[in-house]
Amino acid sequence: MKSEQTILVVEDSERLNEFIATQLKKNGYAITQAYNGKQAFKFLKTGSFCLVILDIKLGDIDGLQILKTIRSQDKTLPVMIVSSISDDETKIEGFRIGCDDYLTKPFYASDMIMRVNRMIERSKAENLPHAPVQQLVMVGPFEADVAAQNLRKNGMAIPMRKKYFDIMVYFMKHPNVVIPFRTLYEHVWNKTSVADSAIESNLYVNIRNLRMLIEDDAAEPTFIQSVRHTGYIFVA
Repeated sequence: MKSEQTILVVEDSERLNEFIATQLKKNGYAITQAYNGKQAFKFLKTGSFCLVILDIKLGDIDGLQILKTIRSQDKTLPVMIVSSISDDETKIEGFRIGCDDYLTKPFYASDMIMRVNRMIERSKAENLPHAPVQQLVMVGPFEADVAAQNLRKNGMAIPMRKKYFDIMVYFMKHPNVVIPFRTLYEHVWNKTSVADSAIESNLYVNIRNLRMLIEDDAAEPTFIQSVRHTGYIFVA
């Protein structure tokens, strides 16, 4: 093996994921394959990798959000974006967040291998350890560790029930967007056949209690704001 550690391939296209993994294995690398963002965070939390190959469009979690989480905890782990998105704005955003290379689909296997070898050799020369990455969602003063079910505001832990935490994480993943009552309820409670009146009543109680935990003044909320007859908006 070229490395005692493993390359993590995060790609939702099974065919392309297998292609990338096969080419890397042919060149002596060990591979872990993730087909969505949730799997990627699971592997990043429990494993140690010498490089991450990351697609942007994963279906469940934006690849750039995964990159942000990696960079918030590990500034040196090599990350190469492999994406069909080729516009300069997206590339610039990827490099701004902290990717080390950006390979546009379609690509030649030889080009990918050359870039991978270069990044890993540079990382090995620097001899920097790469710790497991926790799944964090960070918005404004809030930081949510999804795996540990912990929420912090300005670095201070806020103990809360799981349902409140789930609501908060959904808000944090959709900042500055009006979220309809039913959309929020169906996502957090995973129920669809519920009357609108029951949904609004249930959410009213839970949002009121959540505000008491996270707001400086629950009577004048800054973060979780109501949108009359529609839903809520989380103001980042």
